[in-house]
Amino acid sequence: MKLPFWICHQNPDRCFKFKGKPMALCSRCVGFYLSILFGFLFSLTTRLSDSLDIKSLFILTILFTLPFYFDSATQFFGWRKSNNRLRFFTGLLAGLILGVDIKYLLFYFV
Repeated sequence: MKLPFWICHQNPDRCFKFKGKPMALCSRCVGFYLSILFGFLFSLTTRLSDSLDIKSLFILTILFTLPFYFDSATQFFGWRKSNNRLRFFTGLLAGLILGVDIKYLLFYFV
């Protein structure tokens, strides 16, 4: 399945395999998109973002997305080679906090 490039680059060597074939999303995007949903639902059910002020949420967002950016940048510049498990984990971290951010933005600024 071919998706638009802005959803995922779909590089086959960066995708998890299912029955020997690469999945439609790369491992980082799988973790990222799944955890955005889970982060949003988690913040809805626990009222996590209600107890955070904008400064704390900003700091958490930076901390949770730094591994994502670090892994992406070091791989892009060829400084090291990443693997699918690390890509998935960094996508999970970034997506979780962005799901919380989305809930915060929807309920407090709209």
